[in-house]
Parts: sequence; C-alpha cells; structure tokens
Amino acid sequence: MVSRSILKSRPKMTSKTSKICVEKRTRRRCILRICLFIFLWATIYCILAQPRFTYINKLKWIGSKYTEHFQPVIPGKSYVFVFSAFKLSSDNERVSIVSIVDKYSPLHEFKCILRGKGHSTEKCTNATLEEYSESHHRRFSAAVFHCDVEQSEEPDTVSLVADGQQTPANILPIISESHPKRTFTVCVSPLHSRYSKAYQLVEMVEVNLLLGADHFFFYNYSTNWNVDAVLNHYQSHGLATVLQWPLPAVLQDDNQTEPIHYYGQIAMLNDCLKRNHGASRHVIFHDLDELIIPNSHKSWKDLLNSLPANMSAYMFRSSYFHLEWPDVESNSKLVNKIAKRYKANSFLKQYREERVFSPNTRSKYLVDPLQVQSVGIHRVWAFRDRGRQYFVPPNVALVHHYREGILERQNSRLKDNSTLKFIDALNQIEETWKLLPHIPLGPIT
Repeated sequence: MVSRSILKSRPKMTSKTSKICVEKRTRRRCILRICLFIFLWATIYCILAQPRFTYINKLKWIGSKYTEHFQPVIPGKSYVFVFSAFKLSSDNERVSIVSIVDKYSPLHEFKCILRGKGHSTEKCTNATLEEYSESHHRRFSAAVFHCDVEQSEEPDTVSLVADGQQTPANILPIISESHPKRTFTVCVSPLHSRYSKAYQLVEMVEVNLLLGADHFFFYNYSTNWNVDAVLNHYQSHGLATVLQWPLPAVLQDDNQTEPIHYYGQIAMLNDCLKRNHGASRHVIFHDLDELIIPNSHKSWKDLLNSLPANMSAYMFRSSYFHLEWPDVESNSKLVNKIAKRYKANSFLKQYREERVFSPNTRSKYLVDPLQVQSVGIHRVWAFRDRGRQYFVPPNVALVHHYREGILERQNSRLKDNSTLKFIDALNQIEETWKLLPHIPLGPIT
C-alpha cells in the first residue's frame, strides 16, 4: 500500500501539462495510422502489380502485344522500321520481318540476329530485302526482310541491324503458325482519322458473322472512344483481335503529302495475311464500308462450294451503292424499325450503279493463306507453288461498296436487294446496341 506521504509528494498535473500529453498521444496515433495505411497500400499494390510486372517482363521475349509498335533499325534514323516477325512452314525455312522502308535510304546491307529461347543461342545471318508492290510513288514502302535459318533451328526472337551496326535497336518475338482454328477470318483496313462511325462497324461485323465470319482483325491507327468501346465489346467476346498501328511520326500525313500510302495499308494487309497462316482456312480482305454479298447463296461456305475448287484466291468485283441516293421504301418492320434507327445502310440502300468495276479495279478477295505469298489493296500479287485465282462473276457475288461523296450522276442505277437474304442480321445489330446503351452511334465531330 502506497503511503499518503508519497502520494502527496507527487506534483499535480496542470491543465497545460495534460493538454501537451494528449497532443503527444494523438500525434503518435496519427503517425501509427499513417504508417499502417502506407503498409497496407504498399502490400495491396505489390500484390496487384506483380502480374503486370511479370507480364511486361515476358513481353520482352514473347507475346503478340510486344509487336504492336514500329521499331527503328537505327536509333534516330528513319530508314527502316520493323513491326512483326514470322516463321512459316511455306516460307522455305526462313524468318520474315514485316517492315516499312525509306526507298531513298543510303543503307543497302542488313543482318538478322536470331536468338534461341532464353537467349541460349545467338546467330547472325544475312537479310534479304523484298519491297511489296503498290508504294503509290511515296517515299516509304511496305517491305519484308527474309532471314535464312536452318531447318532444325527454332529461333525465338530476331533483331534487324544494318551491316556494321554493333548493338540492335529492336527485338521482335517470332510468331509461328498455329493449328487451324477458324474457317473465315476478316482482315479490315486500318482504322484512321479518329474513326467514330460505330454504327458502320457494328453493321459490318454482324452481317459478316451471318455470312460465316469467325473472327476479325482490326488495326487501330486512330479511333474515337465510341469505336473503342465497340472494339472492346467484340474483343471481350473472342470475335476480334485489335492490333495497335501507331505509325512513326515521319510516316504520318504532313499537309496531305502522305509519306506512305493510306496509313501503311500494304504492310498491314500482309501482316494480317501472315498472322492467319495456318490459323484460318480462308482470309477475307475488305474495308469497313464494304461487304462481299452472294447473290443467291446464304453464306460464304455455300458460295465457295458452288465455285471451282482448289483456287488460291477468289476475286470479287465491286460496285458503288451511293449513300446520297434515297433509302428504299420497305414494308419490312425490321428495316423500318431497326435499320433506320441504327443506320444499317446495307438494308436501306438497295440501289447501286449499273457499272461493275473491271477485275483488279476496286476488287476485294478471299484467299487461302497457305497458298498466297503477298497481297495488295485490290489484287493478289504473288502466289506460292503456282497458285491460281478465280474471278467470281458479279451475278454470283459482288462487293457492295457503300460510298459517299463521289456521286457520278452519269452512271445509271439498278435495284439490288440481295442483302435482304441476311435481314436477320438486323436483330443481332439491335441486340449488340442494347449491350452498349450509352455508346453513340457516331459519327462524333
């Protein structure tokens, strides 16, 4: 028991002292709470961020997203840019690098540095340059570099260097062909100019799905946010692959001079061809404002079964459906209700020019990627193993080109309602937009 004398000897705590003690305890508690918050935040961040760090690290060597930008061969020089690399069985045991080259570059000799998995091996070989056709008299041209490899070699990455260059400025994962996954894959020309016609994109996809398309490849140079939302929707459902297509600054349009033709379209088309080598039985190439429509058949499969077999490419001639021409009057509730609401022009515009463009003029095509070496905008430029092409008569199937701004009044028109066989696509167009209720149809100005 403490004596009263001892208790009495303790100094009394003044109000000022008490206040100081309370402030010190409060300060300590605040510091502890801040430290605890920082600790918890750091722990959660590390847990969530770890997969991202692992993913970024892996992208240095594998994964398609790593190739989604153009890389220079020589830093600070715009002589050559590389985008993707492929090792395909029909390429006679060589690695092909899809590139864009300056036709006036002083460089003429290049080397390939091929590496095994985990950089276990490294080998230097000569690179052979092959320029694609259709540069359209521009300074830059699409091209492919070929790197020879031994039959037994399985390189994992490749770098392209100028002869005498010591340190590579680029590295690309080598994409190998996969087993067949799809029957019909559609490659769409580059999206550009902050493309915002989401209604056109949905219509094109849904009509093609009804025709038999399994998958779509989009190359995104410049889109608006509503189109991004639609692309994300189709990508999340496994129907689309979206590759970023950020052309280097030197290749971007400057006062309409176009250093490279139409946003590097030729490089894009051949990249898409190679990506589907072995993965898709057929690959179809057309623009967003085009559809390949059979006249009497209900699908692309039925159409091909009626055509000569074993062709490497089927070429389709084209005709304009002018958007300036009035909508057709229809008794269909689907057309009046859905097509008009969602601007489905393929069901509203039932008149086309009587003129059908000649073969290889405005034509689009369907190819077997195993039998085609290179493609252009309106034709196939090179086949493998003496491949053959067949021009489909326009009364059997036709490219419907829904075009605005080039009305040629001297060309007579005729009614063509062949798209009405695929009117069920309107139901799916409506269902898709119901899933995207807050996305503008476009265009956004």
